[in-house]
Amino acid sequence: MDYLRDSILATLAYYDILDMSLTHLEVYKFLINPARVYRSSEEIKDASLHDVIAMLAKMVKSETIGQKNGFYFLPRKDELYDLRIAREKIATQKWKKMMSLAKWFAIVPYLRGLFASGSMAVGNVNEKSDFDILVISKSGRLYTARLFLYLVASLMRSRRGRYDKIAPNKFCLNHHIIDTKLRLEHESLFNAQTYASLKPILIEQDLFNSFYSANNWINKFVCNFKPNSDFVERRLVPNKFLGVVAKAMESLLNNRLGDLIEKILRNYQQRRIRNNPVTYATKGRIIFNDVELEFHPYSFEASVVRDYNDKVHRLGLLPPFEERDSGLK
Repeated sequence: MDYLRDSILATLAYYDILDMSLTHLEVYKFLINPARVYRSSEEIKDASLHDVIAMLAKMVKSETIGQKNGFYFLPRKDELYDLRIAREKIATQKWKKMMSLAKWFAIVPYLRGLFASGSMAVGNVNEKSDFDILVISKSGRLYTARLFLYLVASLMRSRRGRYDKIAPNKFCLNHHIIDTKLRLEHESLFNAQTYASLKPILIEQDLFNSFYSANNWINKFVCNFKPNSDFVERRLVPNKFLGVVAKAMESLLNNRLGDLIEKILRNYQQRRIRNNPVTYATKGRIIFNDVELEFHPYSFEASVVRDYNDKVHRLGLLPPFEERDSGLK
């Protein structure tokens, strides 16, 4: 099963760029699809967790990869174990902080889902890390929900500001989608790994399932991705009183007045986005329309993908094609 060996090596190479060692379960869950790594006529079969564990042991024995206390990494990268343990300790405290704050978002009208994203989702944080959040809002109320989210986060003094270069323990509400358009269009290895690692905070199970059904393209990049049964969830149980308040506000706005407010907020927020010079920065992506808001003006996706392509070649792998970014400016 040379294809499995190469796929494991490529997966560890990807996370090596992020200075992160992986457990055997993480290697299995984030395993890069062998079809993207292995160039051969050999038939590629599904790899079970048992297959991955067996191959990891074989690769450690041959010194193809390193291992320490159940964490795997590329050769001579033992320091990633200590770094992972240190960052996990920081992440534990940050998760407690984030969840204690996030519970108040249950009062936000038209909010349908919150996911932790980025470094928080995989526990690869430092003391300066903020809380990257993917938001799902009700269709037709994208800008209303965004306003209330910002108000609640601001009242808690936990919203990352426009000009904050570093914002530890503050919410970075940088990606908003609606509940009737759940598919994320920008496919890439980087985005697949990002979305495969999302952790639900506030979301109902049906919407959670629908989100990943709409984004099954992830499996083109991460072959063993199965969100429903395999992922550890840190989901909050919404406060009933806050939920009642949110529904009451929705009932007051589910009319022409609410439509007018949404239109005013849409025009105001889009004008601010257009007038912000950061919107036109290169090597990132800014989206603002009626179904999605994304604010990643300085994405490091391109550099990660470039480093990944270089690293797999230096490791002697011969993928059938090079990975590309998701179409950044």
